[in-house]
Amino acid sequence: MDGARNDSAATPRAAVPSSADGTAARGEDDVDVRRASYVEAFTAARTAGDVEAMAAAALGLPSTQRFGSHPGQLPALLHEAYAAAVAPSTRCRLAAALARTWVYGGDAGRAGGFARDAEQLATDLRDPVLLADALDASLSARWGPDDYRERARLAARLEDVAAHQTDSGTRLSAHLWRLTVAWEALDVIAVQRQLRAMDVLATEAAAPRCAFFAMSRRAMHALATGNLTRADDFIARTRELGASLAEPDREAVLHSLAADRALQAGDAEALRHEAAAFEAYGTNEGIPSVTAEAAVLWLEAGEPDRAERLALQLAGPGLHTVARDVDFLLTVGCLLQVAAALRLDDLCEQGVTLLEPYAGRGVINAGAVTFHGVVDDYLHQACRRLGRPDAARWRHSALSAYRRVGAAWWAGRLAEPGPVAGDRYVSGPSKPGTAAPARPFLVIHLEPGPADVWTVGQPGATVAMPGVKGLHYLRHLVERPGQEVSALVLSDTVTGHAGVSIGDSDAGEILDAQALAAYRRRLSEIDAELAEADAWADPVRLERARLERQALLDELAAATGLGGRRRRAGSIRERARVAVRKAIVAAVDRIDRIDPEVAGLLRDTVHTGTACRYDPDPGRPVRWVTGRGSTITESNS
Repeated sequence: MDGARNDSAATPRAAVPSSADGTAARGEDDVDVRRASYVEAFTAARTAGDVEAMAAAALGLPSTQRFGSHPGQLPALLHEAYAAAVAPSTRCRLAAALARTWVYGGDAGRAGGFARDAEQLATDLRDPVLLADALDASLSARWGPDDYRERARLAARLEDVAAHQTDSGTRLSAHLWRLTVAWEALDVIAVQRQLRAMDVLATEAAAPRCAFFAMSRRAMHALATGNLTRADDFIARTRELGASLAEPDREAVLHSLAADRALQAGDAEALRHEAAAFEAYGTNEGIPSVTAEAAVLWLEAGEPDRAERLALQLAGPGLHTVARDVDFLLTVGCLLQVAAALRLDDLCEQGVTLLEPYAGRGVINAGAVTFHGVVDDYLHQACRRLGRPDAARWRHSALSAYRRVGAAWWAGRLAEPGPVAGDRYVSGPSKPGTAAPARPFLVIHLEPGPADVWTVGQPGATVAMPGVKGLHYLRHLVERPGQEVSALVLSDTVTGHAGVSIGDSDAGEILDAQALAAYRRRLSEIDAELAEADAWADPVRLERARLERQALLDELAAATGLGGRRRRAGSIRERARVAVRKAIVAAVDRIDRIDPEVAGLLRDTVHTGTACRYDPDPGRPVRWVTGRGSTITESNS
């Protein structure tokens, strides 16, 4: 990520054309001059037989390497110094540098052995500085999509090691890795925590490089959450901070942010500029992910033919040939987006198969410089194009993920239905400053028919369902958006008779005081487990604890009323509450089998309890077809 020594930060690469003021060109010149001086020093040390001087010069070379570019002679020089080195500490640093150089050069397969050697040497030497450097190398070597658990474990270990070191580069590396795995897991709290930690580090260290990385990740977060005003400020400050740095990937960071900003703003001119730059750099350097991003930028700039050409060029014999490296999800996701829009159905089929195992994962480029949505979003686009029924399920899970992380632009884009299957993508972005088009309604049928057989679902995909009480309850609620209806009244009104037929008896409390105390003790224990799982970056344990916590909270909510008073199991209102809730849950579960999107919307907007209510989601306006006098009820607040 950001080497503890002088290695270049593992920031992503993008097109690096010269800026209008020559800034990019000057930056490249500075890097090239430094590389030449290191090579010259290495050659002189080799001639003099000075092994330590060879190692020192070799260790400086990675700081001149651009991420994704061919490494040239760097690995050879590093390996020569590694083979000649005698001191274990020197061999450890050289092994770590070799691992990173191969990863940055696009050949991660050669990095693993050197990373393991570095980690073993550092462990044997019991040197925390060397161990931090080795862990950073191990993380670089395990940057693929299937290495997430190991990456999360190593990132937590690196943070532990770096916590007691004063070196700003080591601490920056730890924060960048933790930030990366947090974005991958869509862990909002961890993302915020690491962003703040980088702010603090930049202030304490007073180092322009730390400030550059902290500000660029703030810009990324602002873009991810759709705040273009703040993003513009952060991008400008990132550019100012980078002007004084000879950072190999400085322009790559700035181009990545500029492309993301143009995409969200719908700036066609900026999109075309960045698309051309990404394409030039990606094809010249042979970097698939950059070329795939260029295809998306051309698509969004309203030039589908250029997007299709790049997508087909990259796909080659099939998407299975895409390397499972740091940018696997990004590359396949971008190609899947283009394929879905341009009716490249073979690629859609292949992409769905490749991405399904990674559902629920955030898609970012190397170093978490830009957020590219969630895997579920790409699955939705492809499945919708192919006409698969699970498209609705993927859309719902993607929307849920975007709302959880506050990705407003991404959620808004997904909330608006795109081209229907079979329509070729031809429209470009809206012009800056123009009003966004009115969001279309989602039409949903929820209407009874003869013999109490209901028509349920979206037009063209409706299904006949046998009438159950829960459908009647749902229909009554969606016709009265925002209005509270007591469970007892709902039961009486819908069924035409008392929903609870026995008297207002009292069978005692649902949970006794001892049981309630036990539940609350367990909640305290789970809170501690959640904190520990978060600290150790254990997503499986986190999810398990969250599920158990929610289940306990649900039980407590059912067993207690206002002010925490214990409910009486036999009261007629309580029994109506339970009966109505069970009926609605059962009905929604039935709907889920035929239309997960409608079921998801109902789960999000229908609230049950002693009083029930349907709260429409402004982001998902719905036109409910309920059959009342053959009219359509709109619920859009």
